[in-house]
Amino acid sequence: MSLPHPKTTICSLSFPADGVLLVTLTRAKELNTIPNHGHEELSRVWQWMDSSPQLLVGIFTGSGRAFCTGADLRGKKKPVFSAYTKPCWSIADLNATIEWNEAPTETQGVLPPEGFCGISQRRGRKPIIAAVNGLAVGGGMEVLINCDMVICSPKAVFSSADVKVGLSLLGGTLPLLVQKIGRGHTVDMTLTGRNIMPEEALRWGLVDRLADDPVTEAVEVAKSIAANSPDAVWATREGIFLGMSGKDSFEAGKEFQDKYWEPFLKKGQNVKEGIAAFLERRKPNWHLNWNKAKLWASQLTLGLSLQCLERYDFPKLLNNC
Repeated sequence: MSLPHPKTTICSLSFPADGVLLVTLTRAKELNTIPNHGHEELSRVWQWMDSSPQLLVGIFTGSGRAFCTGADLRGKKKPVFSAYTKPCWSIADLNATIEWNEAPTETQGVLPPEGFCGISQRRGRKPIIAAVNGLAVGGGMEVLINCDMVICSPKAVFSSADVKVGLSLLGGTLPLLVQKIGRGHTVDMTLTGRNIMPEEALRWGLVDRLADDPVTEAVEVAKSIAANSPDAVWATREGIFLGMSGKDSFEAGKEFQDKYWEPFLKKGQNVKEGIAAFLERRKPNWHLNWNKAKLWASQLTLGLSLQCLERYDFPKLLNNC
């Protein structure tokens, strides 16, 4: 697959399978620490993935012996923080991004609204798999905790030692970590700052799979996801987020049915194609541009700012989303 893509300086982009984007940090000598400009760069990459119909799943990994070991402190002149904490790719998120981009540089902080590496506070429209090849420390932990799935090498090491330097995990990472591995394991990991090895991480549920080659394994998982209906993957993922929202299960189920299942799946083109392909015993030919206009129109209830309407051509947004 050959697609025009954003310019990158800290990572390489490749396409190991149809519909799959592989993003590899290329700062091996620096243990894949992220310089200040790298977060916005990676955020643009993930936004580009979300807006490209041909791309359905992302994989994030590192080169050398590290996955990601946090911020590059050598170039750090001000605290790493993000002014926005709502992790969703929506009209509301678009407004926040516009506001952030137009804010004075001295008030922006280092992180874009989507957080560390453009992932730690991201919701997005498409899943990202973390292929943890080695050290995952500090900001690297913030990233993998908010990825949709984590596959790690037996050589991986996980560490949240922020307390040892007077800091703490940011961007909603601690609540997510408690949801993922429970309060006791979170205390064990974050208050002691000790290293967690892959087998223990797997038992805790911090990672989902162990693989000698996590990238190859991640590609196989991504291919399985990309083979499915893209709107069904999106809607199902939104349902998973509802399950993490703390809402009553019946309330969340009703919201999922009304907001996602009924307008996008039941009335969409791909459900007809999926059923027809099943009955005809053939591979489905999914519609990749599925009801984007309806998706954006539904987000209008979240409040599209007048600033956004004035600055951007709305039909163009529909075509590019």
